[in-house]
Amino acid sequence: MATSQRSPIRRSKRPTPRQSIGRRGEQLALEALRARGYQIEATNVRYPVGEIDIVARDGRTLCFVEVRSASSMEYGGALASITGRKRQRLIRAARWYLQAAPTAQDIRFDAVAIQWPAEGHPQVEILQHAFVVDSVPW
Repeated sequence: MATSQRSPIRRSKRPTPRQSIGRRGEQLALEALRARGYQIEATNVRYPVGEIDIVARDGRTLCFVEVRSASSMEYGGALASITGRKRQRLIRAARWYLQAAPTAQDIRFDAVAIQWPAEGHPQVEILQHAFVVDSVPW
């Protein structure tokens, strides 16, 4: 007697509203960076130690860019959400990236903050040197 196999239930992988805003924010960030002359090398680079939203070049400088979105300023806005822990994860991920691409001369950590007002268009701010790595040896 043959046994029948049930096919697995496939659930729709629709993004959550938060994920949708995050994706839209990353697209806005890419557009803003390109408009400023950045050359995009990679997006959503994931390592076991952390994730890099965008890797780009600004002239000879390799930039690791964190994209943050906020719908209110209640907790300090988008930039305030880059905590010490988030910075450490980004630094660790940047180290992994540099092991594969050690040709970088200058390195910088930038951020793109996107403020989503209840009405109107989102406001995009690029912050170069969002934080510096001074006490961590490269």
